[in-house]
Formats: sequence, structure tokens, C-alpha cells
Amino acid sequence: MRKSWLIFFLSVFLFAGCSSKPDASWHMVNVNTGELQGDANLIQTGDSVIMIDGGYYSEAKKSLLPYLAELGIDKIDHFFVSHPHRDHYEGLVALLEAGVTISNLHLRIPPQHICDREIPWGCDMADIAALVNKAKAHGVIIRQPEAGLRYDFGLGSTIEILHAQEDDLAADTIDVNDLSLIMQWSINDATVLFTGDLNMKVGTVLSDDPRMNSDFMKMPHHGATSLAPNAFFERVDPGYVLVPGPQWIWCGDRGARPREWVKQKKLPVWVNGIDGHVRVDFFREHIVVTPEHDSAECKLRAFGKMEISF
Repeated sequence: MRKSWLIFFLSVFLFAGCSSKPDASWHMVNVNTGELQGDANLIQTGDSVIMIDGGYYSEAKKSLLPYLAELGIDKIDHFFVSHPHRDHYEGLVALLEAGVTISNLHLRIPPQHICDREIPWGCDMADIAALVNKAKAHGVIIRQPEAGLRYDFGLGSTIEILHAQEDDLAADTIDVNDLSLIMQWSINDATVLFTGDLNMKVGTVLSDDPRMNSDFMKMPHHGATSLAPNAFFERVDPGYVLVPGPQWIWCGDRGARPREWVKQKKLPVWVNGIDGHVRVDFFREHIVVTPEHDSAECKLRAFGKMEISF
């Protein structure tokens, strides 16, 4: 009898020890299924759910909402808008209309003069105000994110805003993309850098900032032409790159510079418009990257599912 109980408890112990549940997960959700580009990053860590951007409204309805439903997620603790362009914040509207609860919205209103430079195609102050009003109507707490803001989610998981450009540079004007929040997520012994649509001007400034160094880099600005300089990529010095962009950008002239940099460095890279949804699971001593598709298109090779030891 005692032997039977010993075998039972040993089996339970071995099963628990081999559990496949990660400590945390990052999902680069594919809101780049057609001609439109966008960012939608979902983080699950402990009991907390965080989103950094949500793509265009139409793409969020088509891709983001079904993805969250499949995971059983109907509540988001923190939603960060990296910068106020529609391909980053409109997905929030789709979530609210679908009944997803958002507890905190981290959104910076851009300086009027920077927004005005993009009329009529880019920044829209009236649309941003409508977004804020809709969020308030759904009981969302609006917060002003600033550099140095840090959240500790326990078990070695923290998110910090490393840089939040507030206005033009002292010697030059910038666009709304360069207002992007630069955020770093640390989990166990790994780091992920979320770069929004960081462009050339502020990207050049941050190329001298050693805090940018990270294991994973979310490629800025969908991998498109005016993104941060190669010097910034060198400063980050990532081991792995994920690109929230459509196939036509990454494989075309607009994606040539970052595409060639990644190839030259022989870095594993996954692109939403080619690989679909990309999930990164963080375990205590290893990381597993799982793309929806396995493709070598416009890459050094098909990197597919990959296990990384740390």
C-alpha cells in the first residue's frame, strides 16, 4: 500500500515538474494580414494582461479579437498606446465595443504643433479626443505615461518606459512616430525592447543609450524606410528580431535596409505578414518562439519554431 502511494506522489511530482505552462508569454498578434500595417503586442505575466498597441480597427476585429477569444482573455489590465497613430490605437476601440474590459489606458496626447505637421494623413487630434472620451465612457482610467514609469508583476517580470520623447529635439523637429514610448520588458533573465514606430531622428539620439540593449527587439515602424538607423540596432544588439509588418513592406524596397541588416547579422527573424501570429513563451531556463507559419520568404532561412536556452 505504501509503495502504491509512493508511486502516485512521484507521478504527480514528475507531472508538475514537466508542466508546459510558461512563466510569461509575449504574443506579436498579426494585424498585418493585408495592405494595412499595425502593431499589437499582448503580454501575459502572472495574473496580469498587458497590451502595447492594437492595430487598425478593421484588423483588430478580424485578427486581434478572435485571438484574444481563443486565449479566453476578456480583461486587459494595462493598454499602452506607443504613439497616437491609428494603426496603433484603433484596436482599442474594437476591444471596448466587443466588451473587453480595459482597466488602465496609458496614452500621451501629442503636442498640437507636431500633430499639425501630419494633417491630413497622420495625426488627428479630434480622433484622439474621441478615443479618450470613448475609453472614459467605458470606465477606463486614463494615465499619462512618462519615462521612468515601471510596473513590477512579480516573479522577475517588470515593464519600464525607458524613453518618452515629449517634444521636438533641441536642434530639429520630429514627427509623431518619434514620440513613441520605448519600453523594455524584463522576464527571468531575458529582455524585450518595444520600440513603437521609432524613426531616424530620435532613433539616432538613442543609439548612444546603453539601456537599449536587449535580447529581443520588436522592429520599429513595421520595418519601413524611415525607421531608426542601423546604429540603433547595433546598440540594442538583439539576438532575435520580431517584425510587426505586412509581407509587402518587409520584402519590398521599404524594408530593404532592416531586412539586409538582419541578414548580415544572421539573426533569427519572424515577420507577421509572413509568419502570422508569433508567440514567445518564457520559461525559467529557456524560451520557445512559435510562429503560426514556417517560411523562408525574404529571410536568410525559415527559422520556424525555436527553443532558446538561457
